[in-house]
Amino acid sequence: MVTAKVENLGVEASSGNVVVLLRAETGKLLPIWIGPLEAQNIAIALGGEKPPRPLTPDLMLSVMEMLGATLKRVEITELKEGTFYARLIIEHRGIEYEIDARPSDSLALALRAQAPIWVNEDVLEEASIDEGRFEPHGSTPEA
Repeated sequence: MVTAKVENLGVEASSGNVVVLLRAETGKLLPIWIGPLEAQNIAIALGGEKPPRPLTPDLMLSVMEMLGATLKRVEITELKEGTFYARLIIEHRGIEYEIDARPSDSLALALRAQAPIWVNEDVLEEASIDEGRFEPHGSTPEA
């Protein structure tokens, strides 16, 4: 596994689909296509905004904090038939739990919890792109 950070959100020029770009510590870019609502959840976290009412990742983080659990990291684990898979690694009372989750939800939660993001090297090798190959229309979707 290698660490990564959310580099950018944008709209893919050729298809109009929303994409979150992760930049791995190796410098490679990993595009993950997500829905507009999920993009909004990530954009709000990237902008440091606090919505007037909690969004789903805010609610999840609040529940975890109330129960004394900590998000240790998010892992982008697999790519099967064009679908990315992720898991949350949560620690509670000294025990780590692995929870299957969508990458978009995982990233939104990781940004709020300031938890590290890890990407499986095989996924990165299979799905990373050259920086010049992706040119987003905008830096973020409208919130």
